[in-house]
Amino acid sequence: MATISASSSIDVSGIVSQLMQIERQPLTAMKTTLTGIQTKLSAFGKLQSALSAMQDAARALTRTDTWRAAKATSSDESAMTATAGSGAITGGYTIEVSQMAQRQTVASSPFAASDTVVGGGTLRIQMGTLDSSGTSFSADAARPEVAINIAEGATLADIRSAINGAGAGVTATLVSDASGQRLMLRSTETGAEQAFRIAVDDTDGNSTDASGLSALAFDPAAAAGAGRNLSMTQAAQNALVTVNGLAVEAKGNKLEGVIENVTIDLKRVTTAPVEIGIDADSAAQRTAIDNFVKSYNEVNKLIASQTAYDAATKTAGTLQGNQNVTRIQQQMREILRSTVAGNTPNSLNAAGIELQRDGSLAVNETKMNKALASPQSLQNLFSALGTSGGDGSDVGLARRLVTRLTDLLGSDGAIEGATESLRARQKSVEGQQTRFESRMTEVEKRLLRQYTALDANLSKITSSFAGIQGLINNLNNSG
Repeated sequence: MATISASSSIDVSGIVSQLMQIERQPLTAMKTTLTGIQTKLSAFGKLQSALSAMQDAARALTRTDTWRAAKATSSDESAMTATAGSGAITGGYTIEVSQMAQRQTVASSPFAASDTVVGGGTLRIQMGTLDSSGTSFSADAARPEVAINIAEGATLADIRSAINGAGAGVTATLVSDASGQRLMLRSTETGAEQAFRIAVDDTDGNSTDASGLSALAFDPAAAAGAGRNLSMTQAAQNALVTVNGLAVEAKGNKLEGVIENVTIDLKRVTTAPVEIGIDADSAAQRTAIDNFVKSYNEVNKLIASQTAYDAATKTAGTLQGNQNVTRIQQQMREILRSTVAGNTPNSLNAAGIELQRDGSLAVNETKMNKALASPQSLQNLFSALGTSGGDGSDVGLARRLVTRLTDLLGSDGAIEGATESLRARQKSVEGQQTRFESRMTEVEKRLLRQYTALDANLSKITSSFAGIQGLINNLNNSG
């Protein structure tokens, strides 16, 4: 006997999902395009960074400081050391030290301990100068007396702290020996003008005796125990030096400017003349050259990798075939191969910086050492300004590179132009992607409505078939 059957439902989600995979295929192409754009933007970012580093290295070769770098040597570093700054004049200097600069230092009589009560009142510290006998003090009017209030019952340690917090030009320290604790006072700086006097206003009524706070009084013109109650252990004095026979007096033991652009650190009185030599610092100049060679080679290596084509894997570099990058590479090499008119050496190759077959630079040590022996000529090769109104053939090579790189890296340069074009394209594709995603959302909604309606209709048909099948079964049973 005949029977009728029909499916009761369909997989709406599964069908719509499969259909949407087909509909979304253009989106995959868009994502691939965006990935390619972002990869190129990253490559141009790396190139921009490498070119900027190369520009910095080339600019260093145009600076006068690079070529005026000097080094100093001392025949006796236990007596003095020397440091040459940029622009120091090469030559030799004979230096003798008959006296080192010192701080004035005074010390108190011993106290039992740091917590021994000394007394209260006011310490008045005045900076100035002592005469050669150490008994006549001349106050420095430009540095007013500093008054330090000391509380009644203050200990030796309290007074030490009060002095250090006053900024009076004097520092205080507690020194311990077999007889007890002493308060030591020193001027903060060296030099004859760093002497000091201490007057006391003692709350016990006697401001000059050795009792109470007045035990810390120090008046060089007073008698011991009557206003001169601290012992001088070191006098404030200037350094006395002769440079090539010329007598020089200095406030400190670091001589700056005595020899132009040279700093000399004195360490002790000399017993024999010390020779200070100033020579051109070829090592610093070589470092600047090596930095330039390294930075260019990094640019060359980056461009080579980004524009290469691997025939074996049939894979092209990110910037392979990009005319902007090709032009940049050609322009750099053109400058590196050029000459500087009127100079010897007149080219990088002549100076020992040789262009290799792969486009990189390598240093020929023999040529380079010879060129470094004439730093002025080497400086001209890299940094000569050229003749005003000339054709530019006498402009230094590093200066030419800096100018060209400034153009390339500027807001109107090739790098910015290429990246702006890529960003515009990226924005366009992202807009297409957004619009496509919005359209796919509507397509998915439409398909869900259609297949949901179809599923509902099939359910109704299935229900009708079931009713018909029931009638047929009843007829068969009654027959």
